[in-house]
Amino acid sequence: MIRNFGSNLIKSSTLFRNQPIISTTTTTSPLFKKFTTSLPPISSTQTSEESYNFENQFTPIKDSFAVVHIAGKQYKVIEGDVIMTDKIPADVGEHIVLDKVLLVGTKNETLIGKPIISGCKVHAYIEQQAKAEHVTIFKHRPRKNYKRTTGFQALATHIRIGGIIRNEKL
Repeated sequence: MIRNFGSNLIKSSTLFRNQPIISTTTTTSPLFKKFTTSLPPISSTQTSEESYNFENQFTPIKDSFAVVHIAGKQYKVIEGDVIMTDKIPADVGEHIVLDKVLLVGTKNETLIGKPIISGCKVHAYIEQQAKAEHVTIFKHRPRKNYKRTTGFQALATHIRIGGIIRNEKL
């Protein structure tokens, strides 16, 4: 099932939920409780990309890069990159399609959007939901004996970029 997910993500999570678990890793440590992680099959991620491309008449663009807009920020990505963005409400292992593509470039041509390219999209997979680096905030007023230290740790999502695709009609 593929559905709209916000204004710039399309989510196809049912492909992973119905698949059997291929590898299960169990880790025990004296500091942590015993936990089990499961990964979706590698072949199903390629199948979901290929089926999405076939159903919507998209073709992959080889040896290209794209500038995508995710959560108010722009990222230059190529196939296989792992980027860290602000938290995206999606499950780990899900396949999403980023449709706010601002620029696509290859050795031979460059497509520039005004402001986005309507016929280009980028496949991505949620790798991990984690916290970003800790930021320490220190305030002080000179000669007033005022010192305050606080901290902040934002929620982040690690995304692996799949393929950059283009509408055949474009």
